Amino acid sequence: AFTSFPFIDGLTWNRDNCYSIFKNAGIKLKENGRWRVPAEFSQEEKSAILDAIAKFVATSNKTSPGVIDDLIGYVYTLAGEDKRSQLRDAREFATLLNACGRIGKPGVGVAICMGDRNAMLTAGEEINAQYRTTLRNYISAIFSEKWRVTDDGANAFVNGDGLVVQDMLGAVSSLLSGSPTLAGRLVFVRTLAPDGTYKFSSRKSLGCASRANLGLVMRHCAESVKGTGGGHAAAAGCRIPSSSLDSFLSCLKAAVNDEKFATS
Repeated sequence: AFTSFPFIDGLTWNRDNCYSIFKNAGIKLKENGRWRVPAEFSQEEKSAILDAIAKFVATSNKTSPGVIDDLIGYVYTLAGEDKRSQLRDAREFATLLNACGRIGKPGVGVAICMGDRNAMLTAGEEINAQYRTTLRNYISAIFSEKWRVTDDGANAFVNGDGLVVQDMLGAVSSLLSGSPTLAGRLVFVRTLAPDGTYKFSSRKSLGCASRANLGLVMRHCAESVKGTGGGHAAAAGCRIPSSSLDSFLSCLKAAVNDEKFATS
């Protein structure tokens, strides 16, 4: 219910439907009065859960069946961590540390890395829960407030002004790029920063066939309006003067189709 990648419409952030998936798969969720954790599931139980999710996806017209492939992969287990801890799975450990940084509590993350498994770990788990709730609220608001998204079929421009704080922009951009609603597009998310500049984050969404190198595009267009930017082919960002927003957007729309900024 708290996993955002892959995004599965009807399951992501929907605790009731997720509970039903486990129930339909015949999975026992409690043992001796306490909730079980993934590390305690047998291989047979994990296969049953995957089958139940596959059946759910097959009945949905909003989620591609290919999403099932994203549920299968390597799990990096930190054997020295408690089986019931969020830190046992390396990806979850990384997510918790990321949350501490984005919420503005980096010291908590450092303390956890240095071995604190008491007060700081408890604080980190609370921060992680707050982080996930904040992201869910952002995504829900973006899709419910239709004026925030301008979509031409190839590019999606998302206006996060007055909603998304700048430190969360990259996380929001990544989540949106995994949404079936924006599949196949270049996603550009912006928000007005406290210093009066615009901060942008861009991603290539699932199934995006564009050859545009977002790092080159963002750097070129930002520098054209005396801003700064850069990144990778599939993920990039920039910061520009607010007075140059229209010029910057015009540059973006042209540059994503310019062979000079295409991935070789």
